[in-house]
Amino acid sequence: MAVLIFTMFSIFTLTFSVFSHAKEALMTPPAPPKIIVWQQTFDHPTNIMMTILTQALDITKAEFGDYEIVPSIPMEQKRALSTLSDKYEGDLDVAHFVSSEGREKSAIPVRIPILEGLLGYRVCLIKQNHQYKFSGINNIQDFIDKNITIGQQQDWLSTKVLRGNGIQVQTSYKYSLLFGQLQKQRFDCFLRGINEITEELELHESANFVVENNLLFHYPFPVFFFVNEGRPDLAYRLTKGLTVLQHNGFLTKLLENYYKDKLKTLHLGTRKVFHIENTFLPDKSLHSINTIPWLPL
Repeated sequence: MAVLIFTMFSIFTLTFSVFSHAKEALMTPPAPPKIIVWQQTFDHPTNIMMTILTQALDITKAEFGDYEIVPSIPMEQKRALSTLSDKYEGDLDVAHFVSSEGREKSAIPVRIPILEGLLGYRVCLIKQNHQYKFSGINNIQDFIDKNITIGQQQDWLSTKVLRGNGIQVQTSYKYSLLFGQLQKQRFDCFLRGINEITEELELHESANFVVENNLLFHYPFPVFFFVNEGRPDLAYRLTKGLTVLQHNGFLTKLLENYYKDKLKTLHLGTRKVFHIENTFLPDKSLHSINTIPWLPL
């Protein structure tokens, strides 16, 4: 009799335990899907990239649900592009890059320019007391004829754009090394986007760098989010979210609030503007670039 009672008690305990675990599993919501973001997008010197990305995801939560953002392992741009274009293995879902025809064939472009073309306006970071090198330049041919060399990272699309327009370019394999090379006069101008240069000056305050006074380069240079081909669901979600943010004016207002005062120190309205071609950009992406109403040009 005692054995029977013990057996029945054991069965009851086991049944209750199974039921409790099943109930707990039903009550615990599944973890939100992870979105692996390129480390250089996640840790961008400004918070602009991640603000735009998270806003696009948040505004689509009702339709697509919650999410968890995870930074990727550190990787340079070339490896990030390769990881996005490889067979999907969960190493990288989304990154921000300047668009080109080749890149748009390797990953899914979300064709909404997240910086509204700001990166295509560029000025020279130079050594202090080297302004004299840029005197007497009235057009791009003058710049070329003076044998002025621009420093860029070897995998950047801007390197190809500049060389395609006859400009001398000295490259490094790593972005961070370019500041030391400018200091050592390996090149004359480190060409930077107007949205980048003020933060970089602050970060290298002790290096005696200044912004060149008179010249402004411009070429079509839209920055898109690119999504791994194994995540078309994420590309669709970002397209919907960014479209809303573009149409409701969020993107324009965000950029204006963040950059307008910073750009005043560059006195853009008084510079000589050199428009050069970007032959690496597909027509669809070229036509996606909006004018920037608050930019003083």
